[in-house]
Amino acid sequence: METLEPLVNLLILLTVLSVAAERATNILKLRNTDLQDSATSNLSEKEREHRITVRSIGLGVLLAILVKANLFEIMAQLDSPWQTLGWVEVTAGQWSRSAATAGLGPFLYALAGSAITGVALGFGSKFWHEILDTVFEIRGIAKGLRKKYPAGGGGGAAGQASGVGSGNPPGGGDA
Repeated sequence: METLEPLVNLLILLTVLSVAAERATNILKLRNTDLQDSATSNLSEKEREHRITVRSIGLGVLLAILVKANLFEIMAQLDSPWQTLGWVEVTAGQWSRSAATAGLGPFLYALAGSAITGVALGFGSKFWHEILDTVFEIRGIAKGLRKKYPAGGGGGAAGQASGVGSGNPPGGGDA
């Protein structure tokens, strides 16, 4: 697995969940007339934005709890974070309760982790998508550097031009 692949998995999951939370927020905005209309004064526009933000975070928390998107479990299993979702587990066609429902402690742990995920979803899908794009750019740069400077090259052209690894001082002459 590539070095950045676990981070990509996390960001894809958060992007998908935040898109769902944004859609729910948009439905709520369309149903609430106070949130639909753009206000004329700055104070009332700021109040409108604040209300939308609070509702967005609340819906993100609700969504994360509904799907049990526990950030603690997700971070522990970055190779396949989507397998941590859900309050029930399906194994070989059999449904069973998740370990999070085994007692009060695990349930509160899952609830707290899901609430933290929900707050993170409140940042919006654009935020997570931009971070994902940045990671893809870094990954592309890293691949290019690996092709340009393969491992085990004995210092490479840059190292030999400066005298590094050759036993000679940087000027190329003898000391």
